Amino acid sequence: MSSNLEDIKKGDRVRVQGGRNFEKFHGGMEGTVVENNRDSRNMLVQFDDVRTSGPEPLIVAYKHLELAPERGGYRPGPGPGGPGPSPPLAAPSSSSSSSCAAAAAPAPAPQGPFLLEHGDFKSRQLVVLHGLQSAAAQELNDKRGRLLKFDPTAERWELDVRGPGNKRIKPENLRKLGKVVVEKDLSVAGFKERGNAAFQKQEYEEAVEYYGAAIDALEEAAEEGAERPAEADDPKYLAVLYSNRAQVYITLCREVHVVDKAANSEDTVSKEARTCAMKANMDAAQAIELDPTFGKAYYRRGCAVLGMAPSASRSKEAIYWLETALSGRASGGKDGIVLPNAMRHEVSNLLDYAKQRLDVMTEVAIPDPDACKQQ
Repeated sequence: MSSNLEDIKKGDRVRVQGGRNFEKFHGGMEGTVVENNRDSRNMLVQFDDVRTSGPEPLIVAYKHLELAPERGGYRPGPGPGGPGPSPPLAAPSSSSSSSCAAAAAPAPAPQGPFLLEHGDFKSRQLVVLHGLQSAAAQELNDKRGRLLKFDPTAERWELDVRGPGNKRIKPENLRKLGKVVVEKDLSVAGFKERGNAAFQKQEYEEAVEYYGAAIDALEEAAEEGAERPAEADDPKYLAVLYSNRAQVYITLCREVHVVDKAANSEDTVSKEARTCAMKANMDAAQAIELDPTFGKAYYRRGCAVLGMAPSASRSKEAIYWLETALSGRASGGKDGIVLPNAMRHEVSNLLDYAKQRLDVMTEVAIPDPDACKQQ
């Protein structure tokens, strides 16, 4: 097996062997080889299931991989820490006459040509699933996802649902996300708790608003004559709020970027993804200013910079923030920076990716000598 793996080239397909289960990849996951490191006997793999692996390529040892010349039937899971792959939509019983139940029937195989806009919906749009009737499909009701493309032959939208992954749903079982409404008159801690809960439920739009409400409450308390909550005297508390909101924006940036690639087969960074990355960068920077020992904030700033349009300067900036994060220790490292041990592997992987991106950007910038011959 090793000799076969050594012969693999960039762009070839590999699969994680059964029973090899780790935090970011597990048995059955497939991906495309970005780089084959024969000397160190590992590969840089861009996995298809980015909800589990994350959007960046991962370094995987030969011993965990096998050749995958043809795509398998792997169904993406809901991401790290999730309950595992979602069951397929069950077909309704033959006696059912409900149109909603019929909408949950197994969708025909994709036919194409695909459309990026149809009816009231268009690609990248955030929607909410509703009206699905079968036992399995009901679990999808009220979940959110982003539209990818419409198959006019099957009359279904393909969309990336938060958690279960790719699904194919009829337009009548989709609706636009309405205006986000957050509770008022909560304490700072109450806003934060609501933000945490919304993030766990993958309701990222509410999470942004609740964290923002907590930040506003603390900053307004600094004004003369305002009632001061206990948290107003702790800059580290405010730093956590900014860092948490930065993480939400990073998650949204990754989500949009994945949808852009799936819908358009391009690896460009869209305006929406860049906007999320810039907001995450500003929030992470504010968190660092409030608490210079906050290792997570340095890591999240590195993530945010990598979410912007690729360039050598941004790669260098991301490397700086990620190396600063890794200088921290669980009990406080260089300059007192604190980084939980559980995060070190994740930060190291992203740092490796940032360095590889810098190498690519540098190679692109070096002119071809043959193209620079004197005329």
